[in-house]
Amino acid sequence: MYTNDLVHVDSSDSKVEDIWQKAQKLSIDEKAELVQKLLDKESGLIVISANSHLVDYIIAQMSLLSSEGLAYVLKAIAPRLGSKNK
Repeated sequence: MYTNDLVHVDSSDSKVEDIWQKAQKLSIDEKAELVQKLLDKESGLIVISANSHLVDYIIAQMSLLSSEGLAYVLKAIAPRLGSKNK
């Protein structure tokens, strides 16, 4: 009777949508851990939780740098620090 006017709708949700719904229920720290695992170590991205102590984290990361690496970072941010004082 209406076969020409019907449109097939796939009512099953995608697996990604199911995972997304479950991910919405995770804590912020769990979400950060999930993102880190998804991106793996090759991305170079570091995820920091909003409730972490950012200053402590930055100091800890800087302590891992070599002298040359630390000098490079400090030279890169020096112009920014100087311009904020103006």
